[in-house]
Amino acid sequence: MSTDWVSSVDMLADAGIVNFDAAAYVTGTPARFVGSPQYPVYNLPPLKTPVKQDEYKPTDTSLVKTPAWKKVLFGILAAAGIVWGVRKISSAPALIKGAGEKVCDFFKNLFKRKP
Repeated sequence: MSTDWVSSVDMLADAGIVNFDAAAYVTGTPARFVGSPQYPVYNLPPLKTPVKQDEYKPTDTSLVKTPAWKKVLFGILAAAGIVWGVRKISSAPALIKGAGEKVCDFFKNLFKRKP
């Protein structure tokens, strides 16, 4: 395990938030102290440091940049797809009318009596 969390829980004990050796409790080892540590914990930032920045501001926005050739290719493909779709939709009434006539002829021929 990393020792970063040990210093964090020692800092909690030093501040009086917990009154036992939390790191020893988690790892199952004998406690190093009871209450707050006998000697203050050094080399740790104080608990009440003001927050310098409270929001996320990305510093590098160039992570994803789509090249111009991909944009042009997508535009051409999208325009071709729109033209193809318009042509298919404009021929749809004739297709539906032809399909309706075929269905009607099928049922007419189905019930005709053959001599």
